[in-house]
Amino acid sequence: MLEVKIQSNDANQRLDKFLLKSFPKLSKSMMYKAIRNKKIKVNRKRCTFDQTLLEGDSILLFLPPDVLEQKTVELLKEKVDLNIVYEDENLLIVNKPYGLLSQSDSNQMQDCLVTRVQKYLFDQGEFDPKKENSFAPTICHRLDRNTTGLVIAAKNAETLRLMNEAIKERKVHKYYQARVEGTFEQKAFSIKKYIRKEGTKAIVSNMPKEGYQIAFMDVKVLAQKEKESICEIELHTGRFHQIRALMSSISHPLIGDTKYGYKGKAKKYSLNAYKLDLSEVDLKINQKIFEI
Repeated sequence: MLEVKIQSNDANQRLDKFLLKSFPKLSKSMMYKAIRNKKIKVNRKRCTFDQTLLEGDSILLFLPPDVLEQKTVELLKEKVDLNIVYEDENLLIVNKPYGLLSQSDSNQMQDCLVTRVQKYLFDQGEFDPKKENSFAPTICHRLDRNTTGLVIAAKNAETLRLMNEAIKERKVHKYYQARVEGTFEQKAFSIKKYIRKEGTKAIVSNMPKEGYQIAFMDVKVLAQKEKESICEIELHTGRFHQIRALMSSISHPLIGDTKYGYKGKAKKYSLNAYKLDLSEVDLKINQKIFEI
């Protein structure tokens, strides 16, 4: 038998979601059967899979030891390089460098923005994986490996839920700067098309199609000379490779972006998430607009 105490970062989530996050070897079928047969109890009483956990609750699990191995978080061993733009007790806003993954793409420990955030907070004494059941600090949204700029990271579960909800409701406004081929007669316009991910590339359609999702963004030309322009782009949707694919679809690929039609000499593209506007987010924060 194992007893698990619900802490602040575990609270306000469903029992089944907490258990599946906390015990990677516990299958859904075994979990649901154990709940039905009272092999899993909350506060020593019969429970339901969808009940909301509260801080201070006690979960009893009468299950084989091999499925009760709790999730562990590995930390980077070396001191990390983290460019912090803003920090308070709830969140971090960091400037992701070129070439760094936002999240790991491997089952093994990997240097990425998430593991750098976790290591930094561990070194600051704000995160100890041995004291957490299901939560680890993480980022609230991602940037592609070769896109630089601002990323929001949550230090606790409540902030993560709040930010994820705000992003879903489009209350977080994200602005990018992109260096693109060609010049424009129109200095401000919108692009609304449809995108489907195919392997490692985004396929664009001008019309709705099955399997495609709407992709919408505003473009403002900031500067231009000869055969290139600097554009500010505000995203209204966050589709895979959205900026790269949509700019290419109007014959203005990012300079250096050979995957999406650039044929010049530049070796890497320039796309920078340079501004975040959190003015509409219901979060106590001293600053609402961040720019690099």
